[in-house]
Amino acid sequence: MNTFAENQATLIALLVKLGIIASLAALLARSQKFKKTLFAEPREFREKLHLILFWGVPLAIGVAIRFSMKYEAFDLTLEGTFIAGLLGGNVVGLIVGCLVGATAALNGEWLTLPLAAVFGLTSGILRNLCSNKEEIWNFSPFVLINIFLSLRSKLLFNKVVWQLIFFFTCVAFDSLRYLIGQSFTLADPPGRQAIHSNGPVWLFYLHSESPPVLLFIFIATLGCIGTTLKIWNNTRLELKLAEQEVLVVKARLDALANQINPHFLFNTLNSISSLIRTNPTKARAIVIKLSHILRKLLQGHENFISLREELEFIDNYLDIEVIRFGKDKLKVEKEIDADTLSYMIPSMILQPIVENSIKHGIAPKIEGGSIKIRSARHKDKICIEVEDDGVGISDEKIPRIYNSGIGISNIIERLKVAYQSDYIFTVSSFPGQGTFTHIEVPLLEVRTKEKVG
Repeated sequence: MNTFAENQATLIALLVKLGIIASLAALLARSQKFKKTLFAEPREFREKLHLILFWGVPLAIGVAIRFSMKYEAFDLTLEGTFIAGLLGGNVVGLIVGCLVGATAALNGEWLTLPLAAVFGLTSGILRNLCSNKEEIWNFSPFVLINIFLSLRSKLLFNKVVWQLIFFFTCVAFDSLRYLIGQSFTLADPPGRQAIHSNGPVWLFYLHSESPPVLLFIFIATLGCIGTTLKIWNNTRLELKLAEQEVLVVKARLDALANQINPHFLFNTLNSISSLIRTNPTKARAIVIKLSHILRKLLQGHENFISLREELEFIDNYLDIEVIRFGKDKLKVEKEIDADTLSYMIPSMILQPIVENSIKHGIAPKIEGGSIKIRSARHKDKICIEVEDDGVGISDEKIPRIYNSGIGISNIIERLKVAYQSDYIFTVSSFPGQGTFTHIEVPLLEVRTKEKVG
């Protein structure tokens, strides 16, 4: 009856142990700094130090709690050092092993220090030898099932090799700890830690005279390692999925931007071709301005640029149009709030609007006209307006120009990709009075350029 009670306590401790390490892994997975450290490849010295502190210190505290509470479930020495080496490398594994082992050594378990250091160092060496680090994240305590499945597939068998190495290394560590503990510890009663009446305990280990319970002890060690890696791997996959979503958005923005650039270039080249014979001087001036624009475009494309950069591009574009129409026929006015110049907007979002104002509003007007560009901040939004006093657009033409035209439809699509539904884009026009375009987008500081671009 006493033996059953002892085994029952051991089995409960194993379940609690699984719960503790799973809770610790889940708690750390919520830390942005820990995730950045854990998934960094390769790691700098500071990142390795963070990993040691994030993982090694809780393990050492767990050992200290075991001594104070006399409860085995808090001791995660073998599991923790194995994980530290497997994910952090030999240096991280060695230091975490020494940190945890030193905590036990201070309480008389002198053999824990060298063994924990060896465990961490060895698992770190295994990490370095493993060429495909994905195999580490695929670690499973059920690898023996994969062996059976691998018999049907040579490709699967190649993937199982490193799983077997990790699996049997962990079993070897647990067996070594058990054998050394058996050799140096005079158990009274068997398998219980602290200071026994017959002598000191040099090494902590769980023990049972029952073979099934002893098997569960080994399985629990594998389960603790596998559970931790699965929790962190799920977090890693979520981060990768988020990164892929960002890349998809960026690819869509790139595709849309690559659509608008040829459209702008085609229209400008048409203007040049019409002036070559009638006014070569103007044509030459436009080519020079166009070369400045192309040089800027070829230097590198960003999906988001500051309003200041966008207005500089518009200035170059309008210089071309002023040359075409003449200073008296095309006038440009700006009312720009200086505080808005540093905020980010999608690149080349104003050029198609200005182009339509000139093409459909001012060009048909014999006496010419003017374009006004305004910007202002309204709460958490940046408001941009483009207004012309051209001939205006009839209600029948607005849907065709602003829904099927390449330039404007491209702008609307990019706004949808970048901001989902958090934007405003409206166009109002009255024949004989002109056209008014209003845009509102969320504020984005310049420092977020690298993230969104």
